[in-house]
Amino acid sequence: MKVPGLSKKFVLGILLALAFLSGFLCFRYADAQRVVLLLGADGVPCIAVNTEQSSSTILLWQDAESGTAYFFLPSCVRRRSIAVGGLGSCSLRIDGEPLCEGDVFTWEDGRTYAVQVADSARGVCDYAVAVMRSENIPAVFIDTASGSMAYLEEDKAHEETGAIRVVDGDGNTEYQGALERISGRGNSTWGFAKKPYTIKLTEKYPLCGLEKGDKWNLLSLWREGSKLDNKIAMDLAEELGLPYSPQGAWVDLYLNGEYAGNYLLAESVSVGEGRVEITDLERENRAYNKDIMAASRYVENNNKGYILENGSNITGGYLIEKDYAPYYRMENNGFVTSMCNTFTIKAPQHASKEQVHYIRDYVENIEQLVQNGQPQVWDYLDIDSFVKRFLVDELSMEIDAGVTSMYFYKERDDDKLYSGPVWDYDSAFGDGASAIRNGYDYQYTTLENCADAYNCLNWYTKLYETPEVQQRLREEYEKILPVCERLLGQQIDEYVRTIYASVEMDRLRWSYREEARYADYDANVKYTKYYMAQRLNWLCERWDVAHEPFPTPCSGQTHTVTFEDSEGGPAVVMEVLDGDQLAEPPEYDEAVYQGWRNRATGEVYRRQIPIYEDTVFYNERRE
Repeated sequence: MKVPGLSKKFVLGILLALAFLSGFLCFRYADAQRVVLLLGADGVPCIAVNTEQSSSTILLWQDAESGTAYFFLPSCVRRRSIAVGGLGSCSLRIDGEPLCEGDVFTWEDGRTYAVQVADSARGVCDYAVAVMRSENIPAVFIDTASGSMAYLEEDKAHEETGAIRVVDGDGNTEYQGALERISGRGNSTWGFAKKPYTIKLTEKYPLCGLEKGDKWNLLSLWREGSKLDNKIAMDLAEELGLPYSPQGAWVDLYLNGEYAGNYLLAESVSVGEGRVEITDLERENRAYNKDIMAASRYVENNNKGYILENGSNITGGYLIEKDYAPYYRMENNGFVTSMCNTFTIKAPQHASKEQVHYIRDYVENIEQLVQNGQPQVWDYLDIDSFVKRFLVDELSMEIDAGVTSMYFYKERDDDKLYSGPVWDYDSAFGDGASAIRNGYDYQYTTLENCADAYNCLNWYTKLYETPEVQQRLREEYEKILPVCERLLGQQIDEYVRTIYASVEMDRLRWSYREEARYADYDANVKYTKYYMAQRLNWLCERWDVAHEPFPTPCSGQTHTVTFEDSEGGPAVVMEVLDGDQLAEPPEYDEAVYQGWRNRATGEVYRRQIPIYEDTVFYNERRE
């Protein structure tokens, strides 16, 4: 039908406009439906995040201290619109406004909403709810078979099956499948509230762009004030060309719907394709021993393993870890050298008595060559990996060097022992309570760690002065300096921008002030840069390497530093420029008082620690 007065172009324009409006409204409605506010079986509000390939439920987390409940949303949630789903017989009000199924609620940053749910069975339940959202990084959703984390958290050896989904920041479900197992991991880190985990997929897959594998670790980063330490150490190892260096990617972890925090998903230190690619002795042992899981264990002179049949060539491959003696006692495979150094055999997982004896005698020979200063040691210890591993430990001031988490590997029919892969840098770069309280500042060195200590591998100390190490050390250090410049100049800032929103959620979810040097996240990042810069400056001087001094961060603002008198006397207050060190603290009677300590961390006052936030020191009387 022809409409008088209207041209074909005008009609076409109207039709196109209506089509565009219809499409836009459909898009808005479809987008809103991706995030749906529902009521759980217990009547508590929850949120379903739906993508084209998967759906994940996010539970409301209650902060017992403030009384506020939080929805922590993954970065794939791009819009602020949340659709209301099925309420059943319940009614829902947000800030007093009734909402029904199909309505859309739009949330804002920094606001707390009064959410009221009412039904005839439970009555009226009120919640003060805030919404936070991550940015830039993937989300990992893990649902255990039991639907709870209680059994897993009883003991790190406990395992469960489950399901896993990995959703990237654009809402694409990168991976979805069954989880062969999830269990706890770590030693001292297992004792913290925010737990680290190990997971095993049913297939090998390159999660989050990392090297393909079926074994992965979820590092909780509890001790890392900046959340950067492990990542920077991995970067340094990769740049130095240290073989099989694991890499990691930050993720938001959700366990059975509950937000667990910001984690570093890391490639595992294990034998296999995409990991430490050496001969798989465990596979051979299983071929010779069909019922290997029922094999008898043996313990002999602190050496331990299994009574097994094995092949004729047992020269490799082995993955071993210099372990801390108390941790070694809990392991199934390992040996102790004549100098009381404890080594756990990580691969094969079931080591035969003959294999334990072989690798023990092999390492014992290296250790004796090291102690006696014999140059033949380089016939058996790979100098390239040794120097590069030492540089990573020394640049980061890894306080566990020589104590624990120090890996070596040996391939079949290869006479040399290789140092690495690197692992466990959550007490590096001046971070961690032990580093804070024991005063490992930027002028300390890993060489002091094990000079004369019991059960501490002193190979660094003994070999450091040899001409071969000195020459290679300087060469590799000069190569890595441009990488350090890039880290301090831009890479760390890029990392911080990537994880900032996630870290804000993590820091609200968990309270670990005693493990971080500063309360403010930005202050902890500044300290990481400060520590790296000061350490590089010190190492350049120590190794006589010409280089422009690395600058330390300073914002130009000032901070208040208060010294409290424990006897109730007047406090001494100073104003200190951001990033400066205190010139001198107030004097006190050393016969009466113990010395100034940071009230938040317990750290003893040291001039080397910069001021990056308002700080209070106190002084207690001696008993």
